[in-house]
Amino acid sequence: MKRIIYIFATAATLITTTACGDFLEPNSTSEFVPEDAVSLNELLLGVAYQRNDMEGFNIFLNLLEDDIEAAPYQTATDGFDANKYLAAFTWQPDMFKMMEEANSGHINMYESYYKVILGANAVIDYLPKVTDTQDNINKVKAQAYALRGFYYFNLVNIFGKPYNSDSTALGVPLKLQSGIEPSDDYLKRKTVAEVYTQILSDLHTAEATYHELPESEQWSDNYRTSLPMVQLMLSRTYLYMERWEEAAHYAKLVIDDKRFKLVDLNDVLLEDLNDDGEYVRTYLNMPTYSCSETIWPYGNVTDMFKWGYDYANTTSSISGQKMHAYFQASESLLSSYLEWDLRLMHYIVQAPDGQGGEMPMAFGKVNIGTTYYLPLTATGTFGRCLRLSEAYLNYAEAMAMLGGNGDEEATAALNTLLEKRFDPEDFEEVEFESNSDLVQFVREERRRELCYEGHRWFDLRRWGMPAITHTWHDNESQSSDYTLQEGDLLYTIPIPDEALQSNNSLEQNELPGKRLPQ
Repeated sequence: MKRIIYIFATAATLITTTACGDFLEPNSTSEFVPEDAVSLNELLLGVAYQRNDMEGFNIFLNLLEDDIEAAPYQTATDGFDANKYLAAFTWQPDMFKMMEEANSGHINMYESYYKVILGANAVIDYLPKVTDTQDNINKVKAQAYALRGFYYFNLVNIFGKPYNSDSTALGVPLKLQSGIEPSDDYLKRKTVAEVYTQILSDLHTAEATYHELPESEQWSDNYRTSLPMVQLMLSRTYLYMERWEEAAHYAKLVIDDKRFKLVDLNDVLLEDLNDDGEYVRTYLNMPTYSCSETIWPYGNVTDMFKWGYDYANTTSSISGQKMHAYFQASESLLSSYLEWDLRLMHYIVQAPDGQGGEMPMAFGKVNIGTTYYLPLTATGTFGRCLRLSEAYLNYAEAMAMLGGNGDEEATAALNTLLEKRFDPEDFEEVEFESNSDLVQFVREERRRELCYEGHRWFDLRRWGMPAITHTWHDNESQSSDYTLQEGDLLYTIPIPDEALQSNNSLEQNELPGKRLPQ
């Protein structure tokens, strides 16, 4: 454990170092170097994985999209104020500064990702120095490259333009070593295309390395990356690049993997007895291997949901009134489901708002407690996952975009998925009169099936960046509308000021002026 703590501290300092700073390199004589793959594997878990106890990743991206709307006015009581989320929800160019001033507990997403990237880099740099069986070394190698590819995919889609919009635009810096590099070039932003090239390189390296392992070691329910995780990420990456054949190929590999099967929502109880003998609504817990379609769970529950749940359905000690959640599922999302679609009941939490009626709140895909319907944060609980349903939707979209005979394949994939989302008496196979109708339906299905899993914002970006309007409740009697225009500059969010201050080679994204209410 001592070695892990020491190396973690070393890695964590690297990202905050300026261009003039000194980096500790893996071959430093003052640093303890892992001697075998076992210790290197421990290091990987300690500094490179987005564990369930690590916060600061994609922390407010759901606030930017159209699946969220503001709940009725949240009174500022007990030291909590919904206004701390105004900056992101209204796409302000100075959102990070505003959140910091509002004491929102802002965490630098940019820095968070580079810390785990540096952890992966350290493991990759140590690989030639350890002695062990080749299989043991390959297990560590595959994980490190899979993680780095995954993290850069998220970084470039948060802080860079969509690949299909402008692949020559600035992406993010490519830091590929744990120590100092021959020049300061790694501090500068690479193009979106260059970052995607690196993502593919890392994922393909992981894929090839997993193939060198026995099949029994290519996936296991131990919360580590795996061959199917890499294949799904390759499918997603090629989908975003509009390389449809490759996207379909890798999605099909995941679909055909017999280790996973779609959850049949007909087999999930709608209500169950709690400890008090009362019937309460039940929800799926997808980010766990108890879910048959989960390929890889990751991430912190608080990161994903805290902004929606602060003091939900509790009584203010100041006003004596019931408080409610800050945000809820948008009407446009809710109305996109057929009323007999089982996902409407299992994917969207229905929690009393304390002021009459029910308030639809998102996130029925995590472990929900019976107290105020809050996500549970117990040991072993994760916030998100990669799962089989995405593979079906990636495949359907790719085949639909290929057209021709691909339409039949896409339709068949959709029907396989939808059959598990409806009661047999309500299910009817979908058919399409045109390819354009099919493509539109696939996009709508991605929204319904993958809501609140970190896909919607990225999907909107690559589908033309449509206009979105958010309504903010200024007080109990007044509301204001804010609009993200079609193709808006804030479809690429700002780089945090902290990152710019620590790296004088880093260029800020082009930003619009202050966004004002309409």
